[in-house]
Amino acid sequence: MCLLVLAAVAEGAIAAPIVLEDVPAYRWYHGCGPTAAACVFGYWDLHGYSNLFDAAGDDLLWTGNVMDQISSPEHNAKYDHEDDPNLPDPPMTSIADWFRTSVDPLDYGWSYLSYADDAFIGYASYRGYEFDSWYASLKSGRFGWQDLVDEIDAGRPMMFLVDTAGDGRTNHFVPVLGYDDRGDEGLWYGVYSVSWLGELENVFWYQFRPMSTEYTWGVSSGIFVQPVPEPLSVLLLTIGGIALARRRAG
Repeated sequence: MCLLVLAAVAEGAIAAPIVLEDVPAYRWYHGCGPTAAACVFGYWDLHGYSNLFDAAGDDLLWTGNVMDQISSPEHNAKYDHEDDPNLPDPPMTSIADWFRTSVDPLDYGWSYLSYADDAFIGYASYRGYEFDSWYASLKSGRFGWQDLVDEIDAGRPMMFLVDTAGDGRTNHFVPVLGYDDRGDEGLWYGVYSVSWLGELENVFWYQFRPMSTEYTWGVSSGIFVQPVPEPLSVLLLTIGGIALARRRAG
């Protein structure tokens, strides 16, 4: 199973985009945060962590089970559009539970960045695995282009919190599965859009740069996700065989 789409290029030429395969694309379901996280979890389900989702076969298609594990019926009943104080708190069974998606004071479908690592660590633990996860701001200097390159080259998809509107405010989580150094045209990152369009495994490309009111799809933060330990198949199939404040979005 190949993890990376690679292309041989002549010396001095700009390399082709690097894109991870086997990352499933899911339509927006009760929040971009849990949906984007599900795309990342789906990749790891196909690479040694097959109990992350209750899904038949290797395709991890959009099924009722996958939907419930993104955001459970109990979570949806409690938090859709507004909190219902008459309903009990939902059991912690879905990604949205650990992400605290839609939980007051958030509007329906929104999630805080500060719960992203809890979502990955907590849901993975519930499914019987140990994952490590953390986030870092692009403007802080604790996360940058080389970190994205290193994660993708090591066979590990990421998640970004971005500003799609170019108004200086974060509003979307997306799974990140590729990078493209276009030389004079800049550095670009590849994502699934996590929209209402369905399971379209089309990679959309945006320039890797911090948020600004001068352009759209600026990057606020990167969320790192690493299983512990990583499956041998991932370690062997990376390039060269060697692995070297609250903001919200909906």
